[in-house]
Amino acid sequence: MKKIAYSYEHGDTSLPPLKNLVSDKEDLEKSRILTYLRMHCIITRPGIVYDEIDTERSIGTGNIYSDGTYYWSDVFANYVDRYNIPVPEEFRSHILANFSARIERHTLLRLVDCVEIQNNPYLGYCFNIFISKKGVFKYQNNTDCRDDVAMSISHDSVKYFIENNLSELFCYDSGNHGQAILDGYHWKIIFYKADKIINVIEGWPGEDPQRYREFRRIIEFLERYVPRNLGLEYMQDE
Repeated sequence: MKKIAYSYEHGDTSLPPLKNLVSDKEDLEKSRILTYLRMHCIITRPGIVYDEIDTERSIGTGNIYSDGTYYWSDVFANYVDRYNIPVPEEFRSHILANFSARIERHTLLRLVDCVEIQNNPYLGYCFNIFISKKGVFKYQNNTDCRDDVAMSISHDSVKYFIENNLSELFCYDSGNHGQAILDGYHWKIIFYKADKIINVIEGWPGEDPQRYREFRRIIEFLERYVPRNLGLEYMQDE
């Protein structure tokens, strides 16, 4: 992914210093741009970043956002909002070209009330986890005789997992990237609304690298969060 550089001291030496980019004139698409910049959080950071223009104020926490092609921080979004710092033209064009599709996918994702994740990363190994926004998950595997283990977790935790951790793969897949390049072992995520399937994402190791990388990240997160064995050790490295 490509990091967004937006001033001399923030990665692009061809641009003026940040203070010289402050403007009273808003981008005509500012509302859409800010909506896009704030809908793709992938890493939450608990820190405080101080405003380099008004040093008595904070400007963000350093949370990282991504749409699978570019990545940026909440600090950048807040400079755009507070001081009309220009969005680099290539990134601006990318935002406006993809805005409608991304909004549509995020809207659909908010309807999801449970997900089922199936991972078959190696011959003979199958892992399955079912996570509901009601706060219950069920887990099965065929490797250690644990069958249908059920646990309760908070509604907020499940909502965060579905709407944040799954959002990038869910939105990225709207670009029809799901064509396997090499034969291999299967992974699948099934999205439900009131027991009705509203979307399925699936693939294989060796297919589109971004999709596989996102799925592997989701499995890694789940194994730490649940925790249960979901086959990460058998999955191919990037």
